[in-house]
Amino acid sequence: MQPMNESTAITPEDGVPYFNPRICVIGLGHTGIHHAMLFSEKYKTIGYDSDRARTDKLMRGHGSTSRVSDKLLKQAIRNGLSCTSDVEKIRKCNFYVIIVPPICVERNESDLRILWDASEIVGKVLSGGDIVVYDFCVGTTIMENDCISIIEQVSGLTCNFNFFAGYSPGPDNFEVKGFTSWGIGKFTSGSTPEITRIVDEVYTSVFTVDTLNNKATETVIAKK
Repeated sequence: MQPMNESTAITPEDGVPYFNPRICVIGLGHTGIHHAMLFSEKYKTIGYDSDRARTDKLMRGHGSTSRVSDKLLKQAIRNGLSCTSDVEKIRKCNFYVIIVPPICVERNESDLRILWDASEIVGKVLSGGDIVVYDFCVGTTIMENDCISIIEQVSGLTCNFNFFAGYSPGPDNFEVKGFTSWGIGKFTSGSTPEITRIVDEVYTSVFTVDTLNNKATETVIAKK
C-alpha cells in the first residue's frame, strides 16, 4: 500500500505515522446531521449538503427534522461543527463520509443519481491519502462498481494507491440519548487492513458502542 502523504499523517516520537482525520459528512439528512454532530465531538468536522437552504437553517441552529435536537445542534456548532453547500470549503478534509437516504439507492437505477452526485463531489476535492467511507447508504457491489469508479474518473486518482475506501452499513435503530449513542454496534471495514483499522478507530472514538470489524466487507472492496 502506498504510504499516506504528509498532509494526512502525523509522526509522533516513535516515528510511526498515524491518521489525523479532518471529517466531512456528505448529506445532511436525518442520519447525516447526527453523524456530523457525533464526529464533531472529537474531530474537526464539516457537514456538506447541496441544499443551501438546509445548511443555512442548520447553521442557525435549527434541525432539518423534528427529531434533531436544536439544543445539541447549537452546542455542536459552538464546538466547531460547520455546515456548508460550498464544495471548496470541504477541500481540506481527508476523511469523507457519504450518507444518503437508503430509499434513494434501493428502488431502481434512476434513484442512484444522488449517490453518483455525492461521489462526483468527493472526486472533485479528493487528495492523495484521503479516505472515503460509504455509510448507511449502499451495498458493497454498487460501491465498488459505481461509486469508487466515479471517484477515480473524476479525481484521476486510483483506489488503494492514491486514496482509500471504507464501508459502514447501518444499523439505523440508534438509542435516543441526545442522539449521541447507538443501541448496537456499527460495522466498519476498509479497502486495506490499515484503512480498516483507521476507519474502526475513528468510528469507535465517537460511537458509544464499539464498532464491529467486518473482514468480509474488507475483502469485497479491496479491489486493487
